[in-house]
Amino acid sequence: MKRKAPLFISVIVCFLVLIFWVSAIQAANPATINVTVTIQNLSVSATGPIAFGTVTATSVTVNSTASTVTNDGNVTETYSLNLTNPAGWTAVQAAPAAEQYCLSAMFNTVEPASGVFVYADHALSTTSTACSGTKFAGDQTGVSVSATGTRSLWFKFEAPSSTTVTTEQTIVVTITASAG
Repeated sequence: MKRKAPLFISVIVCFLVLIFWVSAIQAANPATINVTVTIQNLSVSATGPIAFGTVTATSVTVNSTASTVTNDGNVTETYSLNLTNPAGWTAVQAAPAAEQYCLSAMFNTVEPASGVFVYADHALSTTSTACSGTKFAGDQTGVSVSATGTRSLWFKFEAPSSTTVTTEQTIVVTITASAG
């Protein structure tokens, strides 16, 4: 009987160790993983309106106050710009003739001189055009603007050489944000 007692105790000890070992393995099961996600938000805002006031035919004017363009989204954005013609006038990317005008835009920290606007790089059209290192660029660009980042956008207006339209005109400039 003496031999059976140690064997019985050994079996009980092994059984208890096995129960605790299985319990310990089960304590780590299941494992969890936190998965997070944020939905991309493309959003841009701009201050305005920009008022040039009354100008004469053939005049050239740079606005004295910039529009502040802000990335209100949660990702880096690159902007595209375009305009909508008012009734009776057509936008051109050159010196305007009768019933034509040229509206140019430039991202710059301070008011740029009239002569630094270049038709090929700064003149707006009715076609949405993406900003680049040269397109609509001064000492700032509309490229890779970080979330909450701001840019100063300046405009140059070149009046028609002649026009029959003498009432206030509204030119709508649209700024569209894309990721990047």
